[in-house]
Amino acid sequence: MSPPALSHAVLGDILEAELAVVAEGFDGLGPEDWRTRTTLRPPEAGKKPWTLVELAGHLDISIGITLMLIDEAVAGDPPPERDAVDFFVFPSPEVASEFYEYACTSVEGRSPAELPGMLRSTFAETIAAVRRTEPAMVGAFPGFEPYPLIRLDDFVSSRIVEAVVHGIDLTDALMRPSTATPAGVAHTAQLLDDLLLRISRGGRPSDLDDDTAWVRAASGRTAHSDPRLPLLT
Repeated sequence: MSPPALSHAVLGDILEAELAVVAEGFDGLGPEDWRTRTTLRPPEAGKKPWTLVELAGHLDISIGITLMLIDEAVAGDPPPERDAVDFFVFPSPEVASEFYEYACTSVEGRSPAELPGMLRSTFAETIAAVRRTEPAMVGAFPGFEPYPLIRLDDFVSSRIVEAVVHGIDLTDALMRPSTATPAGVAHTAQLLDDLLLRISRGGRPSDLDDDTAWVRAASGRTAHSDPRLPLLT
């Protein structure tokens, strides 16, 4: 497994910029806005779709888990078991259910007015920790045993995808234009290209040359006739 082609510093810059526009998207939302449903569907039947409250909870977890990875650095230079691309090949369907539930419970009892500040704090702590930690550090996630060991720079790379895709979820729910950064979209598109090549034959469909259109289709945010899609849920 090889580390991302972009340097750790550049990956950190892209993630920081992407998180900044996501945070801005949550700022100033009114009570009705927070109750807006996203298009994200629970992995199990009978459970409600996420509103923007649960989306904020998920983003807080999915970005903040970087701090857990750093805290759980494994001594002795163990070989990583996954990289930024095959990180998204989930080992079992239970993982999706676990994160769905975690997002819901993490915001129970919280006022929506607290959530923008919570996100900004988590985002800032994460970026600061990423910048002071060696990219080759290999870590694990206590309590998330299905996830194998991964290098920090690969995990940061995967967090860019999370920020871009869930930023799209936010702006779609609010019926606003996407605010994803060009660098964030380009990085996400490349990672999804690599993921497609690892799990199937051939590259992206010819009508998805535009990176934004490709990211939307590959992540399931826009329907597409290619049976290989979506790659993410």
